[in-house]
Amino acid sequence: MTPDEWSVLRTVSVGGDDARLGYDRLRRPDDETEGRFWLDARDSVCVVAAHDDEIVLVEEYRPRLGETVLSCPVGAVEGDESLVEAAARELREETGYRADSLRLLETSYPVAWLRKRRGIVFASGLTPGDKATDDDEFTRVRRLPVDEALDAARHQPVTDWTLLPLLLSRYEGLV
Repeated sequence: MTPDEWSVLRTVSVGGDDARLGYDRLRRPDDETEGRFWLDARDSVCVVAAHDDEIVLVEEYRPRLGETVLSCPVGAVEGDESLVEAAARELREETGYRADSLRLLETSYPVAWLRKRRGIVFASGLTPGDKATDDDEFTRVRRLPVDEALDAARHQPVTDWTLLPLLLSRYEGLV
């Protein structure tokens, strides 16, 4: 299928610069119509940070999930930042660590209705420092050996902020 086989009959959306929620009424290639919801949001990054054979993680209660989650540092791209620049900033803000080396491993769309990219960035050569979380972030930095981090990512509330990035880093031979 090609995009030109589909046509948008009507779009309705609400929101602002940071996020827009919308609905498209579409004509499919078989000439039937259907509706699809979507969300435009800022691109985001997830950082796999390796330090002394350990993974630097962030423990945080996530009210929307109703769970405490152990995840890789994650956050939205701001302004005209690249995914790697956003990863460096998020790593500093959430953990205090600065990285000598940052490598973009992958870029993907987390789900089809969410029109934003998620970059997975690997950080190494870390130097500890003071974290600078936002006023509404209540987090704790945890360092776990790689195998324990992978095990925790599989047995706690699983999110795409940890399991996939860790597995990708292992697949790439980085951890």
